[in-house]
Amino acid sequence: MAIKQPKALTLTTALKAEALFPLLPVLLVWLWAALQPQMELQLADSALFWPNTGLLFLQFLPLLLAQGLLSWLHLQRSPSRLTKGLVLGLWVTGMLVYPTLMVLTNLAPAVSFSDWLLAAGFSLLYWLHFFYQLSYQHKLQQGGRTRWQWLLSLDAVLILLLLAWTITWALLLVSHPPGFAGQPIPVQVNWQRLWQHPGLFLSYLCQFSVLAATMWLCYWLTRYWLIRQVLAKYGLLPFVLVSLTLMLLSYPLLSALLLQLPMNQVAVPALPGGGPNPFDWYNFNFMLFQWLFTTPLILAFDRQQQESTLAHIQHQQVQTELQLLQQQINPHFLFNTLNNLYALCLMKSDSAPTLILQLADLLRYVVYQGQQTRVTLQQELDYLQHYLALQQLRVSNKTRLEVHFPDDLNQLQLPPLLLPPLLLIMLVENAYKHGVENSNEPSWIRLSAEVKGQKLYFRCDNSRPASATAASDGGLGLDNLRRRLELYYGADFMLHSQPDGASWRAELQLNLEMG
Repeated sequence: MAIKQPKALTLTTALKAEALFPLLPVLLVWLWAALQPQMELQLADSALFWPNTGLLFLQFLPLLLAQGLLSWLHLQRSPSRLTKGLVLGLWVTGMLVYPTLMVLTNLAPAVSFSDWLLAAGFSLLYWLHFFYQLSYQHKLQQGGRTRWQWLLSLDAVLILLLLAWTITWALLLVSHPPGFAGQPIPVQVNWQRLWQHPGLFLSYLCQFSVLAATMWLCYWLTRYWLIRQVLAKYGLLPFVLVSLTLMLLSYPLLSALLLQLPMNQVAVPALPGGGPNPFDWYNFNFMLFQWLFTTPLILAFDRQQQESTLAHIQHQQVQTELQLLQQQINPHFLFNTLNNLYALCLMKSDSAPTLILQLADLLRYVVYQGQQTRVTLQQELDYLQHYLALQQLRVSNKTRLEVHFPDDLNQLQLPPLLLPPLLLIMLVENAYKHGVENSNEPSWIRLSAEVKGQKLYFRCDNSRPASATAASDGGLGLDNLRRRLELYYGADFMLHSQPDGASWRAELQLNLEMG
């Protein structure tokens, strides 16, 4: 299997959706700033539109670059602290310092302060959401839930929006008497009048809460009854027919209820129809529009939620499979080792206590470190040393062992290099099982491990019995190893295991992680 190169920001990567998403907050504000002047004209002026759009793009370019830098940063595998600090400093310069200078010096009169503020706010909101998603995915992988996860549910978001809508309208109506009787209502809050009439504010707040509760009831019925009960069980046509029937039956009743609110005892009440007739066609149109708007949104959100749940289930299945693969102890090796230790104890050998401690360390590593997702390379090599010592106890009379491992990696490499546990042992087990135990002839095993940068090069060579075949040198252990590597690294590793003349050679290359 070929080695996959580390992820880098190539042209292909830059064109992917995940690399373009961070640019959307700035592009959205740029389009708004370009189109807004045309919206106020009776007739579009193309001669001014294109030059102004290009000029605005140049003025927004530093903001786009700032967003692009953060996009590049999160695509990197493991950026250094210096790189992170430099990129974040450039983002602050491009997204905050640059707009402030433009406003103070009036070098960009076509862009208002609110546009700069909107771009910075959207950018900050995007990255808060992005890092929340990272935290949420990490929590899912650990089998937990984030404390504030419920805030991103569709129910919670809608409640917060309706709450903001209710408070805003209550503030506006108190600020501008006589409420709905005086149209249009300016979008401006009079804090002095609000302080003088707190009872009136509470009255409007309660009345708009009734309006918000009515809209919430329509949403709840659509999501939890019409979609999940009717659509899911009976199909699209019954869903549409039941929805339309329910709207025709309920809209005049709800309109009549809302007309009883004190603030609606005016010529232009706060209903879509704008009049005292609860059967007004516009009242039905509003419910129909709400149904047409909320149904696709609910379906999209529920589908995303289901996909997230399925991904979590698949992750748990993979973790279970990995645990089963990495905690397989060769019972033949264990029983033979215990028998040999028993014999040494009967002979009162001085090496017996040391070998018992090595067996205990080996089993402790499998039980405890084997449960973890990553261990240090030094721990993995120490485990191999204990295993080799116990194996040589059985076959040292006929097997020559050569080991070339790096010196103490804990001192040479800070932070330590990490890899999944119990990967290398499978190649060593194969060497003993197929190259030593099946032969009565003198045999040999050579092991070497080398670290270059963050890449591990591990090699295991062993002699082969004269009667051995290529099929007999693989076994289930090699298949398990390849499966584990695919689950951990995808295609980002190299594993070769094949005959080499009178010997067998196994080579493994993989990327190590920084602790």
